[in-house]
Amino acid sequence: MLVILLVVLVVIVVGAGALIAMLGRKQRGAQEQANEVVPGHPTRAPISWAGSHDPEARLHRRLRDAMTALRRVSALDNGTTIVLRADLEQSALAVDDHLVALSGLTGKADLLASATQAVEAIEAGVTQYATAATKPDLAALEVGMSAVRGQLDVVAQIRKGLSA
Repeated sequence: MLVILLVVLVVIVVGAGALIAMLGRKQRGAQEQANEVVPGHPTRAPISWAGSHDPEARLHRRLRDAMTALRRVSALDNGTTIVLRADLEQSALAVDDHLVALSGLTGKADLLASATQAVEAIEAGVTQYATAATKPDLAALEVGMSAVRGQLDVVAQIRKGLSA
């Protein structure tokens, strides 16, 4: 009788341990997904950035939020808008990688200012994309899309400065 009771107790303890491990892995996976700037593209940013007040972490969250807003734009996509959306996403991913690299540097004030400008340019590009992509007028759409291209050019110039 005592042996059966011990076996049942061991099974319960092992089952509880397995359940806790499974829930922990699931929660970590959910945190990693929530930390991604673009869904499906894992980020190098640490999970601790989800609540950190470091400048790089705040900029990372702004990029993530901008890309969330970009995905929520309900617009009829055409070739131009799809390419611009992809370019905005790729720019955000590249700037996010720069932020991760900056986090380990000392004396990074100038680079951090450039990274902030890049994030602001991406946010402005998303705003212009959302405004333009929802316009029913084709001429207004083209004007808005050229404004987004302009913001992407600004981001590209800033990224060159960050890479140098």
